[in-house]
Amino acid sequence: MPTVFGVALLGSGRVARARLRELDERYDTRVAVVASHNFDRAYELALPIAAAATNDWKAAIARSDVDLVMVCSTNPYHAPMARAALEAGKPVSVDYPLALSFTDAEQLVELAYARSVVLHVEHIELLSAWFETFRKALPRLGRLHRLAWRNVSCRPAAPEDWTFDRAHGFSLFQQASIPSRIITCVGQATWIEGQESFSDEDGTRFGRRATHLRFGFGADSIGEIQDILTQIDEAGPVAELEAVGEGGTLVGRRHREVWYTDPQGITTALPITPRSGLFGQDIAAFLDAVTGQGQPYVSLDHVLAALRFAAAAERAVQRGRRILVTTGVETQTDCT
Repeated sequence: MPTVFGVALLGSGRVARARLRELDERYDTRVAVVASHNFDRAYELALPIAAAATNDWKAAIARSDVDLVMVCSTNPYHAPMARAALEAGKPVSVDYPLALSFTDAEQLVELAYARSVVLHVEHIELLSAWFETFRKALPRLGRLHRLAWRNVSCRPAAPEDWTFDRAHGFSLFQQASIPSRIITCVGQATWIEGQESFSDEDGTRFGRRATHLRFGFGADSIGEIQDILTQIDEAGPVAELEAVGEGGTLVGRRHREVWYTDPQGITTALPITPRSGLFGQDIAAFLDAVTGQGQPYVSLDHVLAALRFAAAAERAVQRGRRILVTTGVETQTDCT
């Protein structure tokens, strides 16, 4: 096993740049090549670190000086890039989502196990300080009755902003952080139903997406997702996760604070230990897995469970029916 790993960085966007900064701080990695469909952007990243630049990602993976692959490209490329790396026998780290369908993700996991090659999927939302505080406080609530995610994300979209493009996957595949956090809190859902609407559409692009889902978990508990992505300023909750149980209520707000209300109605702010460098932590976990020095912070079972939830939600929206999450079977209850 090499003392310094040669890395193929596939992508040249915001996340690729963040990973490049973290990799440049490590003594055990060297970016050998940057690949992007936009060669000029690949060259811009590669030149200061004396790496090669290419617009051919397959050739980047095949290079003899590449030991590891990091996939930071747009969503439709995640699965084919990961597959090529695994087939080449090279450990691969993939930004979520692993794939844009549950079937493709499952096949990639099976391939990784069959080839005994490390497949790591980034889920840095599980490492964030506020969510760690929220998760650790959940036992205070005892049996959960309800879990709700509510968010309105308002921002202008540049033409290259893939989040405003339906070609980059169903909303919960694009935002795999939502089902990832949900199943971390409550385990796998039993059923899901809901609707999704778009406005200001131009081909596959849109100006506003509104996702409204309900799901069941546990014996008879109910969850809710209300997530809006829009280019126009719109009032509403901003990144709020709420859990209600026998022992009170937890609310995480704005990705930076958590509040606990006890059964007597007394509300207190829970302390949050600041954390930074989440991509650095993710890269360290990937390299620990490659060298056999540690366990991943997110298992492939978790990755598949999150995408199983997303796939059931996509089918529920398409069919207008309640879907059983673990089987994908429709029920006769129309969504309202």
